[in-house]
Amino acid sequence: MTSDRPLQWRTPPAQRTGRARVRYTGALARDGHALVLHVGHDGWSSPVDVPMERVDEHGWEAEVPTDDRLVLDCVIRDDPTSSCDNNHNADYRLWIALDPVDAHVHVRGPGDDALGLDSLRAAAYSGGMTHALVSWRDNEFVDIVAAAVPWLTRLVWVRPGGPDPDSVRRRLAGGAVGLKLHPAYDAYPADTPGLDPYLKVAAHARVPVTVHSGPGPADPDLIRRLAERFPAVPFVLYHTYLGPAAGRRRASRHAQRLPNLHLETSWCSSTEVERLIDEVGPDRVLFGSDAATDGPVHYVRRPPNIEMRENYNGALLRLAQRLTPAVLRKLLEDNTRALFGLPRPVYDAWPTPGELRRLPRPAPSKRTGDNP
Repeated sequence: MTSDRPLQWRTPPAQRTGRARVRYTGALARDGHALVLHVGHDGWSSPVDVPMERVDEHGWEAEVPTDDRLVLDCVIRDDPTSSCDNNHNADYRLWIALDPVDAHVHVRGPGDDALGLDSLRAAAYSGGMTHALVSWRDNEFVDIVAAAVPWLTRLVWVRPGGPDPDSVRRRLAGGAVGLKLHPAYDAYPADTPGLDPYLKVAAHARVPVTVHSGPGPADPDLIRRLAERFPAVPFVLYHTYLGPAAGRRRASRHAQRLPNLHLETSWCSSTEVERLIDEVGPDRVLFGSDAATDGPVHYVRRPPNIEMRENYNGALLRLAQRLTPAVLRKLLEDNTRALFGLPRPVYDAWPTPGELRRLPRPAPSKRTGDNP
């Protein structure tokens, strides 16, 4: 797979049956001596050590069982040196039957603090995310980050009076896939006419608009008015409603009436996500996490960070156990890829270790003085 992920599958989901191979290219790969994949299933049940085999200068691989499992939870160990790559203490996760997408992440600088790029990487790897939609008020920094990280696709942050609509058009033409509005952060009512120049750009470019949804200026009632003014533009209510449950019920009712409203689930409990799917249908509910506002452990935080009851990895595993595979795939992958036009991962055809051993070796050089 073309990616910078330290631990990843070698094959697409349909081929991960029975047993499947994973590839590791992380911190221990180059100088490791005897790497072991310490792996459990579905929340670290029955962990075992699986020896890894070096297959090239940059990578090690192992074959793991996949039947009747949902996810692999992993760390990598180097037995002789007792070194361990546990992904900033957040561990790694790989989903077996799908390649999940996070529809809502942010990055505002480098490093492993809240909203740092290193934190975002670690959080995404710990949740098994293979792609994410990223935004921040500093569009230029997000441009740089998205150009450097192949699994990040950018949104353009806009607010009344800035940036210039022409610069928004250029960013959309250059690979951004939608707009981001944050009425609460930027202090404007979500239905202000000052947004109309940007929404006209979105309508012309046929891209979605994501909107922070919560009390006050970002209330779903105001966002509903935007959706009514621009019925050809898909709107995504980030968080659905970041506040009391009554606000989420209003957001859900608006989405039931307006087909261009979609709901995103960051900070929603697994029970609430199921309710939204039941109320709106499985085609317009998108998973997102708001990573990495809680740093590298955003997905696995203890104590839990979702309503003080769940963390993201626990909530997603519960949903995977309760939803049908088709509905789960829509929530975690298909809906976001379809709405924002995201590509599916492309898997490179790395040779297997056996194939590597069978590859023809170059003939020894006959030049005088060459070492054997």
